[in-house]
Amino acid sequence: MKKVLLSIFAVSMSLSLFAGDFTAAPTEGYRGFAGMNVFSGTSSHPYDRFAITSVHGIQSNNLYLGMGASMQFVTNNEDFYYSTDDECYSDDGFDFAMPFFFDARYEMPMGKFAPFADLKLGYAVGDVSGMYLLPAVGIRLTHFNMWCGYNLLQDKNVHNKKVDITNYQSIAFGISIDWGGRKDND
Repeated sequence: MKKVLLSIFAVSMSLSLFAGDFTAAPTEGYRGFAGMNVFSGTSSHPYDRFAITSVHGIQSNNLYLGMGASMQFVTNNEDFYYSTDDECYSDDGFDFAMPFFFDARYEMPMGKFAPFADLKLGYAVGDVSGMYLLPAVGIRLTHFNMWCGYNLLQDKNVHNKKVDITNYQSIAFGISIDWGGRKDND
């Protein structure tokens, strides 16, 4: 399964290399992103993740609106101790989460360089199910994007009619390649 997912991601990235002019600023029309993210946990429920993300939407001058999904895999194990007998057991926290989200991005074009602000807001399903929030800032160089941001992933569990919410917080770093939404320089 991992080989299939990585193959799909590699084909997506390769296709973007042939998708038009590399020097033009974003304008009108379809625009897509494919990328990889790394999350470093910062909360009382720390966890580190690796993610593959795909976003598709419409570019209108400096504003981009799209929808996307992210496949996120846990990369750390935690050891927990029972308080009564000091017995240790290992727990992965969660193994997989898949957030579906809306994405809004504003770029300040400066030729090939463009700083941007981005906000992803949605809902995650999988081992964790709850709200997904990822505000970020970054820079685009032609079709290559680098960014960092804050990530909040909430896990809601209902036990005996009581809702328990666990907040997984992290610092996020990512790279992506985009295609489409470019001017023709004819």
